[in-house]
Amino acid sequence: MPMSGMNSDLVLITDIRSGCEKAFLLAYRQYHEKLYFYFLQKTRSEDVSEELVQLTYIKLWQYRESLNTQLPFSQQLFRISKTTLIDVLRKKAANRLVSIDNVTRFDVADEETKPQAEHHWELVKESLYHLPPMQRQIVAYRLEGMSNGEIAGHLSISKKTVENQVNRAIREIKKNAGISVILLVAILEHY
Repeated sequence: MPMSGMNSDLVLITDIRSGCEKAFLLAYRQYHEKLYFYFLQKTRSEDVSEELVQLTYIKLWQYRESLNTQLPFSQQLFRISKTTLIDVLRKKAANRLVSIDNVTRFDVADEETKPQAEHHWELVKESLYHLPPMQRQIVAYRLEGMSNGEIAGHLSISKKTVENQVNRAIREIKKNAGISVILLVAILEHY
């Protein structure tokens, strides 16, 4: 008699939970290609996708005893894959973060306005530290002179995401630094 989907999931989950390597290999053969293409769609990198598939199955094996027999196996596996993807992207983003202190100051030609510009720059820098890491990174790249397209390519995100993050950052900086942020907004909107 053929087993229904839920019954076969129950058997698979129960076997994996008990440490059955044969069931684990069956799950690998059944889902690794789907996971690979899911990751490839998200990362656009074959190497990263392969790495993520392997990490997902490592986590599956490590936490096999916490699998829920009441939920479909595929749902649990893809939940593990999503958290794996998020973890890896966070680590990669953290490794790429540019310190705001390393961002070069913009030049002010007029010596009379230089002290005021320096004061504004300090207020802006202080407000940048309150931004979420991704927004801070994008603003730092913009201040280094990178375009939205260059930032998108460098961070492996869409140009629209960069634009949205810049706009959110501008709103947040305006709120935190007040009127003095006009200089920064002019720079950010110029690119």
